[in-house]
Amino acid sequence: MSSKVFKKLVKNGLTIGFAESMTGGFSTFKMIQNPGASKVIKGSIIAYSDVEKVHLLGLDPLLISTLSAVSKEVAIEMAKSIQKIVNADIGVGITGNAGPSLQEGTHHLEAYIAIIDQDQIITKHIDLSMYSRVKAIKHVTEVVYLELDRLLSHISN
Repeated sequence: MSSKVFKKLVKNGLTIGFAESMTGGFSTFKMIQNPGASKVIKGSIIAYSDVEKVHLLGLDPLLISTLSAVSKEVAIEMAKSIQKIVNADIGVGITGNAGPSLQEGTHHLEAYIAIIDQDQIITKHIDLSMYSRVKAIKHVTEVVYLELDRLLSHISN
């Protein structure tokens, strides 16, 4: 699926940036596997800890402490931040609990993704209770690329 998304990004002359937490760079890695990825990927930040979400991405610590790092709002702010930091057309934010233990302040194995372009914000909540840690990371990355494909299908140049 990353190859399909890559081709659509190239065709439309669009760039992308990833802000990843629970996927640890796997979504970026899937894009970079495509030859010529430098045409579309502007950059990526792995902000695994809450401290780094604040330090590297500039997220408001009050947002994280109030809602938890695993929330739709944090995913949205991650996507907005990476889009601005790397000056990309599309920003992707990914946060979640891959398990097996729960992150402090959370109650479920779950993930939130946010994808932002100039016109819209797409968010998705993913229940990860049925997945092992590695399968959860892979599943979230698959959902990211399915949502990117859906977004790019509506963009024509």
